[in-house]
Amino acid sequence: MTDTDRVVVIGAGPYGLSVAAHLGAQGTPYVIFGDAMESWRQYMPIGMFLKSPWGIASSLSHPGSQFTLDRYLATRGGRPAGPIPIDLFIEYCLWFQKQTVPEVDPTRVVSLDVEEGGAYRLSLSDGRELVTGRVVVASGVRSFGTIPDFAADLPRELASHSVEHHDLSVFAGKRVAVVGAGQSGLETAALLHELGAETELIVRAGGISWIHHKFWNQGVFKKTLYAPSDVGPLGLSWLIAKPLLYSRVPLAQRRKLDRKAIHPAGAYWLRERVEDIVPKSLGTAIVEAKPTDGGLRLQLSDGSARQVDHLILATGFRPQLRAVSYLSAEVHARIEAREGTPKLNPHFESSLPGLHFAGALATGTFGSLFRFVAGAAVSARAVAKGAAARRIQ
Repeated sequence: MTDTDRVVVIGAGPYGLSVAAHLGAQGTPYVIFGDAMESWRQYMPIGMFLKSPWGIASSLSHPGSQFTLDRYLATRGGRPAGPIPIDLFIEYCLWFQKQTVPEVDPTRVVSLDVEEGGAYRLSLSDGRELVTGRVVVASGVRSFGTIPDFAADLPRELASHSVEHHDLSVFAGKRVAVVGAGQSGLETAALLHELGAETELIVRAGGISWIHHKFWNQGVFKKTLYAPSDVGPLGLSWLIAKPLLYSRVPLAQRRKLDRKAIHPAGAYWLRERVEDIVPKSLGTAIVEAKPTDGGLRLQLSDGSARQVDHLILATGFRPQLRAVSYLSAEVHARIEAREGTPKLNPHFESSLPGLHFAGALATGTFGSLFRFVAGAAVSARAVAKGAAARRIQ
């Protein structure tokens, strides 16, 4: 099938759905591949809450304002209160999809190659092939999970990344160590403890940071000191919320700002479920992990050891092009990259004309905003603006 004027969107999570909603609203023909919100439905932990607050920070994007999370809650007769339950967020995203992107093809893309003349050929899991002139890669972060060197060769039944667990109740009654002091590690530890696992949190830093904006609920201060995207600390959040401006900051300085914006920390509402509740080893790290007949033996940097049934690595994500398995060797070779992520223009377009990247792979150019749902609006608007029909000669 050849339709070089139609945009192909790969991925039906918050970014893919937002891009498709903007394309459809402006009348640009498109097709979107992916099972809507699949990773969120199948891999996010049961009982999880979103770290981001109500409002724009947790809403998908459409040119109109009638499809926000708060509007969806209003249709159910509810009002924003407390942290956002993952089930509610998924329900909202599926509602958004039905309202704005009614046709989603769940078929998986197995390869994407570039042809002579600049067209893109996609092979699908059902055997179909598609040729188009413009593609938007909006894959999620699941394939970007980082595994520390000490755990790289451990079997997955003994050590796994936090993104691999949907139902943590399977660890009830088990000894589980959790590595990491970010939101994922802290919330995973809290859920495990509440589900009856013998849980210990191992943190390299000497303490745990909690995010609680002092002025967040104080009227004009909220709007003045923190951007609605809610990514980054006081003041810096406004720069991060303007990614085209942020991309002009010298790279070395930008990397420092990125680390400051997304340093390991937990949401304030999680604190009471972790502090003085979940046992912790602070200021120490795992230096060696060896399988034993009874599970896994962990040797810590403070000289102590632990025997556990399972080790969960809440060690974050590192977006890398090489982790996108369906991109052909030719595509990989022709994309100009920096530190493993594609260099993008203001339309989130790579050095391969017509190939855009929305979501986590945009962080290398535009910063930390695109690790969060809040970045979907900026990328969707930019991609749609640059998606005028591109005809292949």
